[in-house]
Amino acid sequence: MIGQIQNSPNPMAIFQQMFGNDPLMQRAMQMGRGKNPQQLQETVRNLARQRGMDDQQLNQLLSQFGLRI
Repeated sequence: MIGQIQNSPNPMAIFQQMFGNDPLMQRAMQMGRGKNPQQLQETVRNLARQRGMDDQQLNQLLSQFGLRI
């Protein structure tokens, strides 16, 4: 599944298909619309900090999905 998302020309469409009925995911997707990669990274960092995560914990979590900031 992660490979499919990473290799997709439109990963947002895949997320919409998978999580379209989840209000939390709808909000997350709305927050990401129109942002460049740097702005998305900052948003992710801010959300993680609000949840009590530091950058190292965030990087560990993202690495499980083959992602990094």
